[in-house]
Amino acid sequence: LDETPAPAAIAEPYWMGVTEVTNAQFQAFDPNHFNGYIDQQNKDHTRPGYSVDAPDMPAIRVTWLEAAAFCAWFGEQTGMACALPTEAQWEWACRAGTDAPLWYGDRDTDFTAFANLADVSLKKMAVQGIDPQPIANPDKNWAFLPKDERFDDGQMLMCAVGKYQPNAWGLYDMHGNVAEWTRTAYRAYPCDPADGRDNPAAAGRKVVRGGSWMDRPKYA
Repeated sequence: LDETPAPAAIAEPYWMGVTEVTNAQFQAFDPNHFNGYIDQQNKDHTRPGYSVDAPDMPAIRVTWLEAAAFCAWFGEQTGMACALPTEAQWEWACRAGTDAPLWYGDRDTDFTAFANLADVSLKKMAVQGIDPQPIANPDKNWAFLPKDERFDDGQMLMCAVGKYQPNAWGLYDMHGNVAEWTRTAYRAYPCDPADGRDNPAAAGRKVVRGGSWMDRPKYA
């Protein structure tokens, strides 16, 4: 019941970053940040996995506290107030005036032009060999990651920001690629800011939104 449709009010205008925060941007704040690798699904490795540390890839493996600290630092650099969006602000920005389950359509809409989600290319994650390489036509015992095999968005893993079409308000990767932190503590709907859920000091888990390259549309 905590994910059923519910109204939420947006109190005042705000700006939103056009893309997910990139490695290059986050490393300006924390030069030691390292995205690392995505593991290969095989017992024998000759390398750590797939590197996802390119400068134009979104920063990942960032805690909520680190994300909030980045926003505070960015505000200091620019002289503008900056914070993680509330859950309601994130959804308002993502929907961009639409009322469908996803800004580009529903769960059955072909997402290949709009989002990096769990598609048929995840089959390439099934590898074998000492220098692991994708298995041709793997069965479900090898290609076990849940995916929507109807579509191919051209990416096996997360990718550089801005590769897909933006929503009507010019925001990229609001669905898929990597999930995004919000300022809001996880609470049941309806969304009531008066209960303190949007207070950064609120206790408990924080809400993430948008899904990632490993998520099917229904989870994004």
